[in-house]
Amino acid sequence: MAQAVHIAGRGRRWLTVVTIAAGILIVVLTYFPIVFVLSNSLKTGAGLEKGVFRLFSQFEFSNYVQAWHGISGPLINTIIVAAAAIVIGVAAALFGAYAFAQSHFKGKSVVFMAYIGLLMIPSTLTLIPLFLMMKNFGFFNSWWALILPYAAGAQPLLVLLFRGFFEQIPDELMQSARVDGAKEHQILARIVAPLTRPIILTGAILMTITIWGDYIWPEVVIQNYKHFTISAGLQEYVSSLGISGSGSGSVFAAYVIALLPLFILVGVSMRYFVAGVTDGAVKL
Repeated sequence: MAQAVHIAGRGRRWLTVVTIAAGILIVVLTYFPIVFVLSNSLKTGAGLEKGVFRLFSQFEFSNYVQAWHGISGPLINTIIVAAAAIVIGVAAALFGAYAFAQSHFKGKSVVFMAYIGLLMIPSTLTLIPLFLMMKNFGFFNSWWALILPYAAGAQPLLVLLFRGFFEQIPDELMQSARVDGAKEHQILARIVAPLTRPIILTGAILMTITIWGDYIWPEVVIQNYKHFTISAGLQEYVSSLGISGSGSGSVFAAYVIALLPLFILVGVSMRYFVAGVTDGAVKL
């Protein structure tokens, strides 16, 4: 009996050691690329030639000044495009999800499943039709060619998320508001939206991450560098400098600048994002 307890205790200790080692490995693999880029963003071309893995051996802050001049335009463009797309996309998804949650009509489940089925279609398959549509509408090479597709493309996922939350709101609240003479849009704005703020913010964050990382679509519909968003603009800036020479450190600095707004956004809104995801996991 004592021997069995001893073996079990030793097994638990080994399990603890393995768990801690695995956790340390995951942390290192997760954060080392960030530290690597941050360290090299502070090096000159000569410093990079001496070794990219020599962490924080130089502190050349002028790289950030050079990088900012190169990508500030695309960064500001991305903020504008993301803000406009989020306003349009989230508003449209709120109305759509509210209709699916509160309206009753024949075939609602079939229509909803067909709508959500759009999530199954790879975005690359819609590039050519969407490009032709933007060109026929006269939106080619303009911000509208980015804003409207981003807002429309987010609808299936946002409606799916929002509808699950809307259906959990007690129907008594809706009925009492209707008895008091409130219109449906007033119920949505004054009752439903405030109660589902975490999931609305979650949808906005998901849209921001998608827009921030999209490279293909801006390259397809935007030809003017002044209208580039951050992914396409960053690639253009890196191509103009190459990966060697005096501008190499500013290339890494440009990556840091491009990622910084997302880190700030996620850091500030993380508790709302987690609340929205976990509540949705329970309610859906």
